Amino acid sequence: MISNNFYESFLKPVFSKKDSSDVAFCIRDKVYSYAQLFDAAEQIYDIVENLSENIIGLYATDDIRTYASIIALWTCGKTYVPLNPNQPKDRHVDVVTSVGTHYILSADNKYDISLDGVNMLSTKDVVVSGYVRKDTMSIKQVDDSALAYIIFTSGSTGKPKGVLLTRSNVAAFIDSMDNVGLDITSTDKCLQPFDLTFDFSVSGYVIPLVKGASIYTIPQKAIKFSYIAGLLEDYHLTVLQMVPSMVRNMLPYMDELELESIRYNIFCGEALTGKVLKAWHEGNQNMVSYNMYGPTEDTVFCTYYKIDKSNIPNPLSSNDIINIGKTFVNSGLLLLDDNDQIIKDKDIEGELCLCGSQLTPGYWMNEKENEAKFLDINGERYYRTGDLCYYGDDQNLMYVGRKDFQVKINGFRVELGEIENKYSEISGGRFAVVMPFVNEQYNTELAIIIEGKEYEFKDHKAQLANELPPYELPAKWLFIKSIPLNESGKVDRKAIKKHFEL
Repeated sequence: MISNNFYESFLKPVFSKKDSSDVAFCIRDKVYSYAQLFDAAEQIYDIVENLSENIIGLYATDDIRTYASIIALWTCGKTYVPLNPNQPKDRHVDVVTSVGTHYILSADNKYDISLDGVNMLSTKDVVVSGYVRKDTMSIKQVDDSALAYIIFTSGSTGKPKGVLLTRSNVAAFIDSMDNVGLDITSTDKCLQPFDLTFDFSVSGYVIPLVKGASIYTIPQKAIKFSYIAGLLEDYHLTVLQMVPSMVRNMLPYMDELELESIRYNIFCGEALTGKVLKAWHEGNQNMVSYNMYGPTEDTVFCTYYKIDKSNIPNPLSSNDIINIGKTFVNSGLLLLDDNDQIIKDKDIEGELCLCGSQLTPGYWMNEKENEAKFLDINGERYYRTGDLCYYGDDQNLMYVGRKDFQVKINGFRVELGEIENKYSEISGGRFAVVMPFVNEQYNTELAIIIEGKEYEFKDHKAQLANELPPYELPAKWLFIKSIPLNESGKVDRKAIKKHFEL
């Protein structure tokens, strides 16, 4: 018997709008109706339906054809793997080679991965106006265990790792969001500011589509916070999904912002501070915020904490970091101490581990990582997040920080070891440590600390830019005679931070 919750939760409600003149997307000030979205999806469906492979690369430009491609691929039971236009082609080659696909959909005719055996399937000529629909797009019956998408995140070995998310995972996520209390309707105007290689984007388009709402995107090279300000002024958005740094950058312009239309803010991707949250709510005391938490491995979000006028004067926080609340209806969690014993008492730090129907089946072709990150506890499969938390008041989760050296830059997850490894490769084996620091705008950036005499590093910096996405590039290049070690022989990052006042 086929399990098809994905059909009921996503495909069915979205298909019910296929002839609607309501606005589905507004992209660079051009609006597209649900009917136009489906006109484009039908044409792309004809391209992909009979492909011999189920996993298809998607060059994720900010284009209606990109979103129509997802609709088409999911309708015929296929999987998309997003490729970020701002990332080096070498990274695309790694991803495409890893999943073994021979097809990439692209709305950009200029893009070519230049890899033998890989076919670029252009959607540039797909029309969204004046097309006469043939109604050839039929929903293929595919079990919910099939993959919906694969997102590649930073890997400590220098190679990105693919996180597998199934149709069942997406269905569970939609159901969880329905139970949070967000009353999103077809009249809402929703912000989707993320690149499709960032899993926050899944919520940015999936949730509005199933509600029949309108989605407003941001051009990939635009300055996000200023573009959001413009969208608020021009279109009076009602639902915002953002990483806290976006709001942090808008705070100096609060007097000029038009926030009265906002009903809901969804924050995720970074620690949310009380300072940012309270300042933002001063612009509209009636809006409701949700501080959400979730790694890519647990389908976007899995915990939430609601903030409205009843608790905004004193939201539950620690060191000004707003708590991440309690689990979604389709998620579960526990905290483990250093001996992998379950922590039940309040105020005791432990590693956050997650379970439930939103949890990924694992990493693509990476058994070593699967063994390291997943464990069985009392017959339940859990994922080790690497995040340290403790139970606060009323069992709300208080976020402490990373257990390892993984950080978030503009909402993107970055493993410092990846950058260190790439630098070692291009510099002929030089030793360096990468560390986060907070700049004058209170945003997180990276510094690379290189052992040895200072040298002209312009060429190495350029090479690193060819190997890594922009958010992984160090903003500071520093030199030290000898990297300090602690008593265990490990790199003493505290000493480095103190030395450079990072």
